[in-house]
Amino acid sequence: MPSLLQAQPGCLLLYWNIMLFKKGNTATSVTEVNLSKDYSFMHENFVVSSQHKLFLLLEQTENIIDALEFDSLIYKYGYHNDEVRHPRSEYGLGFYGLFQGINSPWVEELINSNQQHHRHSNSSFDNYKHYIAKFKDVTLEVVFTNMKEIRLKKSELLTFLNEQIKYLEK
Repeated sequence: MPSLLQAQPGCLLLYWNIMLFKKGNTATSVTEVNLSKDYSFMHENFVVSSQHKLFLLLEQTENIIDALEFDSLIYKYGYHNDEVRHPRSEYGLGFYGLFQGINSPWVEELINSNQQHHRHSNSSFDNYKHYIAKFKDVTLEVVFTNMKEIRLKKSELLTFLNEQIKYLEK
């Protein structure tokens, strides 16, 4: 029900109470994700992505690369750095590390955008997760369905890259 407020003599202000989230107005929050190894999440990182997979390369020791592998749906890489406040900071997002956005507005945006599809179902999005990897100079945000910590050899990464490049051949 709209409410009326007196703004100035002779003027009325009309406003609506609007819910930000339709699912029972569930609160957004951010929690830190614990990994099996304590990565620095400071300067160096590297992202390799195809249409279906995203690798966040975190550390290399000799010929072995420690990485996070995401069954990626959508991602953003770059801005915000640690000098600019990220919009999720007020919900618990720290400066450096891996975090999960709970009741993410980005997932809600994907659900809303997909509603135009004739076979849309909100339940198709039940397994979507939103992770945020914060580094000194960049941020990686990923919406995905599955993530795992992996160790791979350089040759395995090169094989993946070569497979993807073959798809470009005409």
